[in-house]
Amino acid sequence: MSNETESDIRTKVSDCFNANHGIEIGGTSSAYQLLTNVLKEYDLDHWDADSLANTIEHVVAEYIMDYSPKFKDNEND
Repeated sequence: MSNETESDIRTKVSDCFNANHGIEIGGTSSAYQLLTNVLKEYDLDHWDADSLANTIEHVVAEYIMDYSPKFKDNEND
């Protein structure tokens, strides 16, 4: 069973969400930047993007902890 906490997983998810994949050399924007742009189209601001990103991080961390075999006790022992 893994010793990682939900906070540890959320940090990993956040790192993925905020990565900009070489934008300074013509790469793509981060998922956070793309989400912010979509929300702006609907008159929502960066605070809404922050809230939504936080929710996404929470949901992904919970999913990993609920379904990953690394977080299951070995029932056959």
